[in-house]
Amino acid sequence: MRNKRYEQEKALKKRVTLVVFLMIHIAIVLYITLIDRIPGERRHMLTPFWEIRNVINGTERSFYTGQIIGNLLMLSPTGFLLPSIVKNKAFRWYHVAATTLFFSVFIETMQYITGRGLMEFDDVFNNAVGSLIGFVVYRTLNKRMKL
Repeated sequence: MRNKRYEQEKALKKRVTLVVFLMIHIAIVLYITLIDRIPGERRHMLTPFWEIRNVINGTERSFYTGQIIGNLLMLSPTGFLLPSIVKNKAFRWYHVAATTLFFSVFIETMQYITGRGLMEFDDVFNNAVGSLIGFVVYRTLNKRMKL
């Protein structure tokens, strides 16, 4: 009886810790993408994959490569943390993708409304792909280590 209760308490503490990490991660993302920017004019670029085309064409290659990698990495922790918290076998990759798509569209919309950044399709796409990379890392580690 005691052992089961101990395991339940341990699992709850782990889940609470993961939720705190997710909240901190979300706060950091919001700070970087919205709060720590000076308002300006409303700008948007909804042409799909324009950053990748710039990389391929050699137009400011290092800048756009950094933008792409940054957006891939930005929400990858979300893709790792969400299934760690939910711990439901029915929680699939498309749940992670939908959640991060919603969050990313929210950020991009707020950037446009507030004039604090460039609202662009590429950011939403790269954020979603990055979260799926985090999900794959979670699944791989979970199979090996039973997170």
